[in-house]
Amino acid sequence: MKCGGRVVHIAPTAYRPALVRRKWVVEKRIRKRPKMPAREIPAGDCWRGHGDPSPYIPGLPEDVPRFRSVGVLFGQMACCTRCELAPGRTQVVPGVGPRRAKLMLIGEGPGANEDREGRPFVGRGGRLLDALLEEAGVNRSEAFVTNTVACRPPGNRTPKPAEVRAHAPWLEEQIRLVAPEVIVTLGRSALTWFLPREKITQVHGTAQKLERHGREFWLLPTFHPAAALRNDELRPLMQEDLRKLRSLLEA
Repeated sequence: MKCGGRVVHIAPTAYRPALVRRKWVVEKRIRKRPKMPAREIPAGDCWRGHGDPSPYIPGLPEDVPRFRSVGVLFGQMACCTRCELAPGRTQVVPGVGPRRAKLMLIGEGPGANEDREGRPFVGRGGRLLDALLEEAGVNRSEAFVTNTVACRPPGNRTPKPAEVRAHAPWLEEQIRLVAPEVIVTLGRSALTWFLPREKITQVHGTAQKLERHGREFWLLPTFHPAAALRNDELRPLMQEDLRKLRSLLEA
């Protein structure tokens, strides 16, 4: 530029302090901009069963995480669509019982009554189970009761292996959180999840020590109450099997 007839050259660095100052002000404003809170998905913002207006999205969740409590686990499980049983349900049927129980009972899957009421073993099979436990000196209120699948299979059929595998992470989380000392498997589906090669007719009533999630527990297989309702010969076998419960719980 000209100044009093002379040409004065201004070094580019003369502008840098102002540029740096403006840049610093902009960055400071960006850093001070308040963060928007993460969007929380409402508990009702998922499809839960027949009559739910929310859209049905199959295959959710892709992965089942670890949970801090059984209550939070069940809240997420209510939205599960991981297997083909989900579209036919009224609702997911979670486990019931003490959140830390010495005894866990694992059945097969919900029936019509359970699907309607949202609790396991509430029909004839449940009443028989209560009577058998009482005969064995055990109150059902002491036990945590759940199933290998939480959605009703069509026509009360046996759950398919793929359906059991899809629900398995939910079941394993219940086992980890409840931390039972004794698990009673009711029927073939529950038994084969723990011992895939065993047959219920051969191992019922035989307690075995197993380990899950870094903890040991007794596994006591017996028949499903629904099978005993169809076949009277199974009831005395179940009575004999469950008589071993009290000694296992006190071991």
